[in-house]
Amino acid sequence: MFMKTVRKTFTAIDNVLTNGFSLFIVLGGALMTLTVVLQVLLRYVFKQPLFGLEEFSRLVAIWLYFLGAVLSTKTDNHVQGDVANKYITGEKARIVLRTFVWILCLVTCILFLYHSGTYSWWIYGTGERTTGLWWPRVISVGSMFFGAFFMTLYCLTNVIKYLTTALNYKKDH
Repeated sequence: MFMKTVRKTFTAIDNVLTNGFSLFIVLGGALMTLTVVLQVLLRYVFKQPLFGLEEFSRLVAIWLYFLGAVLSTKTDNHVQGDVANKYITGEKARIVLRTFVWILCLVTCILFLYHSGTYSWWIYGTGERTTGLWWPRVISVGSMFFGAFFMTLYCLTNVIKYLTTALNYKKDH
């Protein structure tokens, strides 16, 4: 009973996060498109560029990149080479291979989490600011840590899912 409640709670939190990330990607993509179009119009048509608009666009873009990486990790839609699937025909062997791939992804994400966290903390400590708008650089650098954190969580979830599938695999006739 307790595990069912915990699972329902985590599923609800995951749904809220996924919907929030998706909403931010859509809104951020629209905002980035609008700012780039506006900057092009202002610079090349009206000859009056707006100071800081490119820096703002880059900030939105880097957050979009890492939000996209989080969602693609969650849904297992990231770019990958599936050459091994042509040569491995057994279902259980494919599941074991998939588990191994996700373990490697998890190790990579843990390394990324460590280094992005260390770098974000260092940038925070220096108080470094952007060159144009003088925003704290930790806002953009923090996107790496944010992305690495959620990618690590979703990699761990996928490792557990595939490992459970591999361990409980029974061939149906």
